Amino acid sequence: LLGMSLSALYLYFQPSIYEAQAIIKIKTNNSHNSRATQLDTLDDLGLSTGGDVDQELAILKTFHIHNKAIEKLNLQVQYYKKENYKKSEIFSNAPISIRDITIVDDNIIGQNIILTSNNTGFDIKLKNKKYKKHFEYNQEIKTKWFKFIVEKESNFNTPIYLKLNGNNRNIYEKIIKKNFKATRLTENASLIKITYQDKSPTRATSYLNDLMDIYIKQSIINKSKRNNKVLDFINQQLSTTGKALKLSENRLEKYRVENSVIEPTRQSESLINRLSDIEVQLSQAQIENKLIDNIMHSIKHNSNLSSITPTLRELGSEPTIRVIENLQNLQRRANELRVEFTPKHPDLKAIYRDIRANKRTILANIKNLKKNILDKQKNLSKLKKKYEKRLNELPTKEKHLIDIQRNHEVSAKMYSYLLEKKSENEMRKVATVADYEIVDHAYSNGKPIKPKRAMNLSIATIFTIIFASLLAYMRHNMIDRLQNIKEVKDLTTLPIYAELPILKNFKLLKKSSPLLLQSFRNFRTKINFNHPRKMGNVILITSSPDREGKSTIVSNLGYIFQKAKYKTLIIDFDLYEPKLHSYFNLGLDKGVSEYLAIKENEIDNIIQKTGHNNLDIITAGSTREDASELILSPRLWIMLEILKKRYNYIFIDAIPLRIEADVLYIMKYSNVNLITVQEGLTKKSFISNIQKHIGEYKFKNIALLGVING
Repeated sequence: LLGMSLSALYLYFQPSIYEAQAIIKIKTNNSHNSRATQLDTLDDLGLSTGGDVDQELAILKTFHIHNKAIEKLNLQVQYYKKENYKKSEIFSNAPISIRDITIVDDNIIGQNIILTSNNTGFDIKLKNKKYKKHFEYNQEIKTKWFKFIVEKESNFNTPIYLKLNGNNRNIYEKIIKKNFKATRLTENASLIKITYQDKSPTRATSYLNDLMDIYIKQSIINKSKRNNKVLDFINQQLSTTGKALKLSENRLEKYRVENSVIEPTRQSESLINRLSDIEVQLSQAQIENKLIDNIMHSIKHNSNLSSITPTLRELGSEPTIRVIENLQNLQRRANELRVEFTPKHPDLKAIYRDIRANKRTILANIKNLKKNILDKQKNLSKLKKKYEKRLNELPTKEKHLIDIQRNHEVSAKMYSYLLEKKSENEMRKVATVADYEIVDHAYSNGKPIKPKRAMNLSIATIFTIIFASLLAYMRHNMIDRLQNIKEVKDLTTLPIYAELPILKNFKLLKKSSPLLLQSFRNFRTKINFNHPRKMGNVILITSSPDREGKSTIVSNLGYIFQKAKYKTLIIDFDLYEPKLHSYFNLGLDKGVSEYLAIKENEIDNIIQKTGHNNLDIITAGSTREDASELILSPRLWIMLEILKKRYNYIFIDAIPLRIEADVLYIMKYSNVNLITVQEGLTKKSFISNIQKHIGEYKFKNIALLGVING
């Protein structure tokens, strides 16, 4: 329930995000050739035959395309109000408007600016900057972070929260870029799907529609620029040819008047027609030669080969245009493969070879085109000389008339030719359409795409259930641990001999620990009461494999008994993991294992002083692999019998109680066997198993020693 409530609270404060989407079709770069019908048919089906979709996807994501759409979006400032404890954006009819915004410090971008209305104007407050100041409407506000003018549109009582988003570049980088996506709709179609996410479905839809309009208009502008290059060249030639035509007309008219010559003979007229045709063809070849030079210049200085397509079409070089289209397809394919593979991949290497071959073909075609034009000019020049030779055989007056009339006809025909070409290109310019078409205008269904509240609540519920189950499982595992000493009564009939507080790390009892000291004094009194013998009281202390502080308890029992002037001995029988020696800074060079292994015959040689008058210690000695066999040695009974005659109390730190019978063998020599159990550490299953050992080995002197948290 808590998890679901927290999830619902989180979702309540999350704004709803809506998505608008649209689809654009990229038209193929069809040529006016025999393939046009086929290409038009494929284009109508939306199948890509030459459009570089990847390039268009990249262009759609650039700031250049988005810049003008951002202007229309008007996101330099956003207005918010707080309702029902959460802030919501005011999309329209905001009570104020901000204009003439200047960002002085970029750190203010995205920060909350709180504007509160009052009788004489308004206050501006910046929480993070600890800034608050009064201003008036329609006057420029100047701070060290920003400048703007606030205009009041309507009355308002609640604070308005402003968020400045900076200039168009800031808006694109911080807002548009992460919310706009352009993807290929399907792999084999020249269709692009564009989406934009916003807190307002209306704003998202408007932005996409504006973006598509700008994108299409920009395409028309770019194509018109390419056509304008050809038109500019034709207009330049028209101007020159027009002047030459006017001059030739004046010369012809003047010559006829001065020499009383009206028309040439039939032979002369035939020569004029032939020479004028040759002159026109030479002029056309000269223009084509200049166009070729322009193409070579574009190739040298511009990698975008599509810019030379109109000129190539003017020259009638359709094969070269098809090679350019194929080159663009190869470049698109290479871009796709570079995403997944390195340049050394066989497919990429093959494509790069084809790209180089296509580039060579394009250059070769253009060079051949230039060579053909030069050859044409050469042949025409020879033919021109032939007819000029025949012209020289005519009478002088008629020859001059033919020269003048020929120049006039050449200029007239050339002028007509250029006018025709100008008309064709102007028609082409008028008929220019974008390379893109809107298939689906921007649309939003008005349903938020995130956060998915129902799904998130369901997921939160599932995770809450899983977490609760894990918690229950962990708690179930912890339940096997003893949570409270009082639970012992439900697990066994064994009495609790005493309860001692936990001793963190090792420390001997001090006067500065009155509670601990009193606990061990009470423990000592109980032992004295139950075992009043003056000499030879043997008390064994063991634990579960978790080692519930038995060594610390043994050392402190020795300490508290020696304080009462009892002759006390502590013995470390934990031959596997001895610890008692470390509490008194002693070594393990001699101890229990040496005596039981008959490496030390004199018991006095293994007894060591602890630094306390009435407390001695026998350490575990050196660790051995045959520790289990040593415990079963007959010398164990001999050692204890000797020691019982010397000491009032003997405390044994025994091996933890495992399935092995090692510690059980030692227990039969002690007057009482205390098993330490600790809250939060000892397993309940261990306490239950103690009862099993009692029944199996018929022990009657076993009790529990409780270690409590406190």
